[in-house]
Amino acid sequence: MTDELEKSGEDLVEKAKADRTRARGPIGRIVLFVRQVLAELKKVTTPTLPELRNYTFVVLGFVIVVMGIIVLLDWGFAALVVWAFLPTN
Repeated sequence: MTDELEKSGEDLVEKAKADRTRARGPIGRIVLFVRQVLAELKKVTTPTLPELRNYTFVVLGFVIVVMGIIVLLDWGFAALVVWAFLPTN
């Protein structure tokens, strides 16, 4: 299995090198880039609705946790600044 992966990886590297030597001008490079982007987009699989829902909730949960941490840090630093710089009578 790993031999197959190594061979396919080597083939991709050789193909990329061959493509690069063919596309030497700026227009050729742009065409090569677009061709490679389209080839990569063909490999993309779209998530199913349950997967999409799950990913959305995971991202929202992560954002809420990070927001909480930032709020706590902001409150703590603000209290520290007030304590350090306001004179006490």
